[in-house]
Amino acid sequence: MVGQSTIKTILQNAVRLGKPAHAYLFCGPRGVGKTTLARILAKAVNCLELKDGEPCTTCANCAAVQQGRFLDLMEIDAASYTGVDNIRDIIEHVKFSPSIGRYKVFIVDEVHMLSKAAFNALLKTLEEPPAHAIFILATTEIHKVPATIISRSQRFDFRRMTVAEILEVFAKIIVDTDLSIEPEALKLIAEAADGGLRDGLSILDQVVSFGSVKIKATEVEDILGLARLAVTQRFLDFLIAGDQAAAVKLIKDLSFEGRDLVQFNRGVLEYLRLVLLVKVDQKNLAEAGAGKEESQKLAEQAAALTAPKLMAIIRELLEAYRQSKLAPVAEMPLLMAALTLTPENNPPQPPLNFRGGEEGALSSSNSNPQINLTLDLGTIVDRWAEVLAKIKEYNHSLISSMRLGRILRLEQADLVMVFPYGFHRDILDARKNRIVVEQVLEEVFGLKLRVKLLLEKDLKEENDLVSEAVKILGRGE
Repeated sequence: MVGQSTIKTILQNAVRLGKPAHAYLFCGPRGVGKTTLARILAKAVNCLELKDGEPCTTCANCAAVQQGRFLDLMEIDAASYTGVDNIRDIIEHVKFSPSIGRYKVFIVDEVHMLSKAAFNALLKTLEEPPAHAIFILATTEIHKVPATIISRSQRFDFRRMTVAEILEVFAKIIVDTDLSIEPEALKLIAEAADGGLRDGLSILDQVVSFGSVKIKATEVEDILGLARLAVTQRFLDFLIAGDQAAAVKLIKDLSFEGRDLVQFNRGVLEYLRLVLLVKVDQKNLAEAGAGKEESQKLAEQAAALTAPKLMAIIRELLEAYRQSKLAPVAEMPLLMAALTLTPENNPPQPPLNFRGGEEGALSSSNSNPQINLTLDLGTIVDRWAEVLAKIKEYNHSLISSMRLGRILRLEQADLVMVFPYGFHRDILDARKNRIVVEQVLEEVFGLKLRVKLLLEKDLKEENDLVSEAVKILGRGE
């Protein structure tokens, strides 16, 4: 049994003291050992030569459990047998004393699939269980199990396994074989398992079936549809530089190559975790486990990203990852995140000086000497994610409208924004919402800025009029 050390210790002590509970509830994600531990527990409580709470694995009862012929162990899959009649069969068996061992053990896998009537039938037995019966219920969806069942069982929450624990199992498997797999390839498999040892072993079997004499990391990436670390770093470079076209092209290329964009998104988030750790402390660079060039690149990107920008990228990609599992077009959430994080380039504007004086510029009402009183459009774009985050704290419903707005230009103390639809412009134009937006702008930039809201169609009409005027002037009319 790999991992779950706390659960193992509790169960081991209960068996050693001869005081196992009458009902256990094992819950957690798939492939982390719930059913395996249930069978080990069934073996331990009936072992004839118990050693400090551990089954000996050699006595007649242990051998019978391992070979699936132990009469006092009954295992059913609730996903296939959901009806009350199946539970009644178990209840009938409960009445009789064990044939061979000390306890009759009943393992019900995926117990959340039982019908309401089946749960009610099981509940009565759990309330008044015979001394020789032990129920072990396993589920991946604990929220679907009635509270009455949970309250009558000892609940154990199984955690996902770490990459290190899965790699430890892999090392034991391949040590006595002729397999030659690069450490980086094994690490990729362990990460793709997402904390489930069973999934990790399935992926390892798939990779081994590839038939190569020496399995390399590049082959594992091709088999699993993963993107290389260099691709992840290049994608982050585009986000840092605000290169919208390059970021979109990279996503399109990955999709065309058949790469798993959900896994790519996850890989970028894993990499951003390292960037965050390195930004906090350069000593965390050793955790990355990357080569010399990749580590140097990681350090450079951590230095180039401001904390607000890094947080904005992480938030957007987390949201894209959440939506990607439900999106009908796999690349759409990632494309939306890339577009949000790399706003369209706007024409450069001269910096505005709000120091006051004869030019009639506004002076800041905030006397904090650390506030930079020189503001240009680039600064606003760079810190726009911070503005949106603060607006979300004040009024969560404004965010969807604010995200549709495009920053156009600065006109003295007016920040001009353009919206595609009048509905969203009108929401922000409401007095209470405008106050929130302008207050946040003052908090972030230390200046009293007003928002000027336009529609795309108004902007188009304005541009058409200017173009017509230029034509007329060109003809000398």
